Amino acid sequence: MLQNNSKSVKEWILKAQNDLKSADILYRENGPSDSICFHCQQAIEKILKAFLIFSKKKSPKVHDLIHLLNLCKKIDKSLEGLENEVSFLNRYYVETRYPSDVAIYSKNECQKALKVAQKATQFIVNKIS
Repeated sequence: MLQNNSKSVKEWILKAQNDLKSADILYRENGPSDSICFHCQQAIEKILKAFLIFSKKKSPKVHDLIHLLNLCKKIDKSLEGLENEVSFLNRYYVETRYPSDVAIYSKNECQKALKVAQKATQFIVNKIS
């Protein structure tokens, strides 16, 4: 399955999938919307980092999904198709992290965040596999 840095890549994929599972459980249980969206953002951050590691590139210690995607697109141009999804999810890192900016998202927005994160994560997992 994985050829490059397989243990580390698998660990990053697992962490991304765990974030998706957490978001899905929270969504189904009417959990806090900021937590749902944060886990969706985290899933994409981790799967992009997995892709970089798989490609034998350094995984920077940043949380900006657009920056990470731009690094990944230099390796594989087909990832350009994820720009809208990544842009949509990027804001959830900052908006959901700090109490002074308590964010409440609609059920529809949470559902969209979850679907977008699941789709993008699977697309990248397929590239790595």
